[in-house]
Amino acid sequence: MENFDQEIKQIQLNNPSEINGDLKNYFSVITRADGRYKVIWGKPISTHIRHKVEALVKKHFVPALK
Repeated sequence: MENFDQEIKQIQLNNPSEINGDLKNYFSVITRADGRYKVIWGKPISTHIRHKVEALVKKHFVPALK
């Protein structure tokens, strides 16, 4: 999860005018009963940042299919 945290911080550094405070306070990641992950947004934020965060969640939380 260290890489995930670093990449979230990089998004935050690249978009300082759109994020007030810590980006990790804007969302939470929950695990559904079937094992899938879902991003829950607690604060409003622009769509392009949502897409970047959701891509990171997919990259770091979803196991690769073999």
